[in-house]
Amino acid sequence: MHRVTLDTWLDGCPLGRVTANHDVALTTPYWNVSPETGQWDLWVEAAADDRTDLEAGLRALRDANAISAFELKRKRGSRATTRVLLDETVAIDPVLANGGAVIGPFTDVDGRERWHLGFADAGAIDAALGRLDRRHEFTVVEHTALNDRKSANVFRQFEEAAALLDGFAELTETEARVLHTAVEHGYFETPRDETLASLGERCGISDAAVSKTLRRAERKLLGAAVTALETVDDPADERRLDES
Repeated sequence: MHRVTLDTWLDGCPLGRVTANHDVALTTPYWNVSPETGQWDLWVEAAADDRTDLEAGLRALRDANAISAFELKRKRGSRATTRVLLDETVAIDPVLANGGAVIGPFTDVDGRERWHLGFADAGAIDAALGRLDRRHEFTVVEHTALNDRKSANVFRQFEEAAALLDGFAELTETEARVLHTAVEHGYFETPRDETLASLGERCGISDAAVSKTLRRAERKLLGAAVTALETVDDPADERRLDES
């Protein structure tokens, strides 16, 4: 199998237009196309630096000409989940017609959309991209042949990767900020380049608060890591799979 990542510019895509005109990022983890109507049923995750930018982006998405239905599922702070129906589009047709498949979420930032595609046949990639090139502007960001164990692990260990991401999602904004600052300034290095007191000064909180925040963050991340390790494939099992 081959994994191909494209950075695309689609003139007719309402998600791309929204992110080109507003400071919001859109991720589409779920999509489906109705064979009867040709409409795309999308779940779209919207994220912005602040609530004002988020609201502006959501309004633009709701009012876009190609969007025939818009439903706000959840909104919290500067993030929201929506479900939209998008009128028929043929943008992805050259990929599907040449045996390709979408293997990851679509992401839209600054007017550009990133596609994660999979092909069983390397020859089909050139055919698909050749047809796509006649209609759209794009750049190939990555092309990886998933013939070795390390490259294929992202698919084999999907549930374990999801467990780690769940741990990241559990972090509060303060925990993520303090942890990032601690790593950036060498708090976990040996010898240590940062103290709790100096770290607290950088983060604008007391050294006691820094200590508690780091312990909470570490507990969440280590818990997620242990959960993943409990189910991750044994290396010997992977070698046997590769040899079969």
